[in-house]
Formats: sequence, structure tokens, C-alpha cells
Amino acid sequence: MKDTILTPGEKIHVLHRFDKEMRRHFVGEVEAWQNNIARVTGYVYVVDDPATQTFVRRPDKRTKMIALSDGELIINVLPPAVQLEDVRYEVHEHRLYVTDGKTWKMDVKEFGWN
Repeated sequence: MKDTILTPGEKIHVLHRFDKEMRRHFVGEVEAWQNNIARVTGYVYVVDDPATQTFVRRPDKRTKMIALSDGELIINVLPPAVQLEDVRYEVHEHRLYVTDGKTWKMDVKEFGWN
């Protein structure tokens, strides 16, 4: 059993479950973890076009403090091989996926996206 829930270098995908005004997701790499707070550097993804629900990555890298116990967040640990710069969103057969375009993809609709 690990002493901590996250370790520096792990990559995570964060969804804001109850955000009604703007769909925001975050993909980043954990720098540090302490007392249920993670310091993570990565990219914010927002819905660019509400009509098509198209997600786009904001160009600037950000460092966020993420409360791991926040009930409004869904936090997924990504495979180690995923490169943050490769992450993007794609729609296939009316399903929304977040993917690295190589070997990894995750169905976002599983988490209540509509």
C-alpha cells in the first residue's frame, strides 16, 4: 500500500461534475501532494462551442491546487505514457472521448457529459 494517494510525476484528468455554466476539464502532472491537496501543472480544456460541445485546450500551462476530497470533482489517473501535450477530445458515434491519439482513450460520457 502506498503512503500517499498520488505521487509526483503521475498524470491526472479532472472533471468538474456540477459545473453548469462552463464545461471545464483539466489535465496535468502532479508536482506534490499533501493533506488531500495536490499541486498539479497542466492544461485547462473548455467548451469552445456550446452548440457542438467541442472542447479546446487553452494554450497556457497552469499550476492548480486541487482538493482531492472535493465532491464536485472526478479525478482519473492517466497512464504514465500519456504526454500532456498530446491530449485532446474527439467525438465518435455520439460519444465524447479524451485521448492521446495513440494508445489511450477514455469515454467522458461515462461521467455524465451531455
